[in-house]
Amino acid sequence: MTNLETNKKYCEVIESKIALDCKPVAMKLIKTEEDLPEGYDLIDEKIRHCEMVRKASLGDKFYSTIEEQKCLGGAGAIGLRDMPEKLANGEKYFSLGRFQDLETAQKLTADLSIVPERSWGIIYAPLDEADFEADVIQVITKPVGGMKLAQSIVYKTGEKACGMFAGIQSLCGDAFSKPYIEGGINFTLGCDGSRKAADIKDEEMAVGISKEMIEEVISGLESI
Repeated sequence: MTNLETNKKYCEVIESKIALDCKPVAMKLIKTEEDLPEGYDLIDEKIRHCEMVRKASLGDKFYSTIEEQKCLGGAGAIGLRDMPEKLANGEKYFSLGRFQDLETAQKLTADLSIVPERSWGIIYAPLDEADFEADVIQVITKPVGGMKLAQSIVYKTGEKACGMFAGIQSLCGDAFSKPYIEGGINFTLGCDGSRKAADIKDEEMAVGISKEMIEEVISGLESI
């Protein structure tokens, strides 16, 4: 099957098993402009990565370079630039009152998921319209949908699913970078930025599935 046919199948299975209010989103990092496939236009506004995920979940497909990324922390997490110094060293989050002291903030920021290599851009598309192999597929869903995705993994592995998150850098670090780096799947409850900017609802969460894990997830969903 072509990438588009495969992604349509993935989308059909996910939507048949999980009640969604928006499409699963396919994302792919691209190293150079020459790697950009045909049919994708540059996004025409400067917004945050999490907002781009939301736009794609509502039907848009496009690509972005660092120039269109409004949130530098998100862009740093997904590997389009170096992480801003005050985010990397914890000063920014400490100043926002998220931690009891700078040392605690630094402990967390040292453990954030950050793609180490640099990319020229990133493609976003609804999963059933993506004609490329996604690095990560992201699903915005209610907790019951997250439960079913966890069950899809447990079905074959017999091992409990894990969610690693801190309420910071959710759709960028937790749901993209962590599965991208580790070739796994991660569950996250969102962050203040994604809930405010990308309209992630109070009753929603996000799940990031790497290309290495998607077949296992789909097989599990079909079986349970």
